[in-house]
Amino acid sequence: MTEEHHYISHKTMVNLLNDLSPFNYAYFYGFFAVFFTSLILGSKYKNYQGITPFAQSMELASGRIRLLSDAVILYFVLIFFIITLTYFMKGVSNKVVREFKLAAKNPDKLSHAVGENPKRTILITALILLLINIGWFMFFGFTSAGNSRIMRSFLVGSEYFIIINIFLGFLSNFYLLVYSLVMMEGRKHVVFSR
Repeated sequence: MTEEHHYISHKTMVNLLNDLSPFNYAYFYGFFAVFFTSLILGSKYKNYQGITPFAQSMELASGRIRLLSDAVILYFVLIFFIITLTYFMKGVSNKVVREFKLAAKNPDKLSHAVGENPKRTILITALILLLINIGWFMFFGFTSAGNSRIMRSFLVGSEYFIIINIFLGFLSNFYLLVYSLVMMEGRKHVVFSR
């Protein structure tokens, strides 16, 4: 009889995220509500000037793009602080901890070279991912780079292309946020994701 191997997977990421949510998939539902509400209301507020310095500095952007940019950045800032504070104050459920403990017991775990410190490596990687998130929302929310040469050439393009990029930017940074928390939790058990 062979022993079943457990690995950290995307299902574990979803379970961890649901532990840090008020209800299952709360942050995804919230994002889609914010995203589509901004798109719908943006067409009514054509003269919207923006709240964040980045949106205010986008001279070539329509009111719809400015509203969408503000809404997505402010929503990400809100959930970033809620998720990270909940993780550090409350932690995760026993179910998720059990998944990490089972994965740590795998006989075919990656081996470490002598003198290597995997806990420190995982912590540094998780902190770098969190810094990427902070850098993303600081740049696209609280700088005046919306009028830079690169952003001006980007804003000249199709509005749908800009909307897709805002959407993908949020999702990729949200994924990095959750992945960094998976690494922080995995660090406690020295688990490597596969």
